[in-house]
Amino acid sequence: MADNVYLFYGNDEYLVGANARKRVDALCPEVEQSLVLEVIDGSAAKIDDAVAALDQCVAAFRTVGLFGGKKVVWFREASFFKNKVIMKNERVKRLLGELTSDIKAGLADDQFLIISAPDVDKRSAFYKAVNTAGEVVEYAISDRDYEARPVALKRAVTLFKREGFALDSAAADAFIEKTGFDTRQIMNEVEKMVLYKGDDKRIVLADVQMITSASGEAIAWDFTDAVAERKLGDAIRLFRQLIFQKESPIRLIIAIESLFQNLLRFREYSDAGWFRLNGNRIQWSSDTELDEYFSELADDPRKMHWFRAGKFANQSVAYTARGLAARKKLVVDTHERMLSEGSIPHALMFETLLAKLCAPKPKRR
Repeated sequence: MADNVYLFYGNDEYLVGANARKRVDALCPEVEQSLVLEVIDGSAAKIDDAVAALDQCVAAFRTVGLFGGKKVVWFREASFFKNKVIMKNERVKRLLGELTSDIKAGLADDQFLIISAPDVDKRSAFYKAVNTAGEVVEYAISDRDYEARPVALKRAVTLFKREGFALDSAAADAFIEKTGFDTRQIMNEVEKMVLYKGDDKRIVLADVQMITSASGEAIAWDFTDAVAERKLGDAIRLFRQLIFQKESPIRLIIAIESLFQNLLRFREYSDAGWFRLNGNRIQWSSDTELDEYFSELADDPRKMHWFRAGKFANQSVAYTARGLAARKKLVVDTHERMLSEGSIPHALMFETLLAKLCAPKPKRR
């Protein structure tokens, strides 16, 4: 017997939830759900919560449906499957083992188990049992910009088109820069833009700049752009906004390290004559040496989205390679001080660093 167990998981929280809900509705229409469906909240941050949720889940589908009929159990937003501390607990392991054994044994024809989760260990016996007994679907946003961005861009354009709206290319790129790649954020901002535009069905860059809210990821991009472009006021304002939103200074300084590493790379490519700039667009050369060099890299910069690559290229040529290396060393040294010194607040260290990184170019005499 197959397809009585379903696992929907991945870091695209909206698509995971939406498709799990779609499966639930297909198995038991809304008019039946009060009698047939049992929903269990799996969003556990503590061991006791995870134990309670698993215990309830095991008991739920071991219990026959009302009047002996169909029974659908939705174990929703099970957030603890990749929490190492929770998953090492003996009670959790015992109950998950029971759940796994029941799945292997097979559910009755009129019993269904739907699990939705942000992540799951693919090496676990639980995952393997579900994968063998039923259906597993992953909804993931790639952590590689050049893979995630085209998917998000296509999704946004499709959603606007469905509402009868069209975007020019600059507006579409700027929209994704602001929203990031999360489906829920994209959908929320599409809905807001549609309401804002009304009967005017053409969306341009100025509309996006005026009405689209930046996600936390987009604010972080704006922050690193402000640092790269030596805009001290903007950099400090955005830094304080990110800290207010509970962003970690350590994560932000890692982002700044990555920024200057990328700027150094693009400065190197510029010095080698491997690209030329046409406004914000980057055009890579056809060069055997370039092909050989990039083929050995884990992240070929030619696969990076043109908008982001163009940003790095334009920002890098405003510095000398020596200036970029000196700034990267400042960032690394500050990072080490954050980890070793406890007397000075990290935010104060960071703002001092920003003042040094964003210092204006020295005037030529």
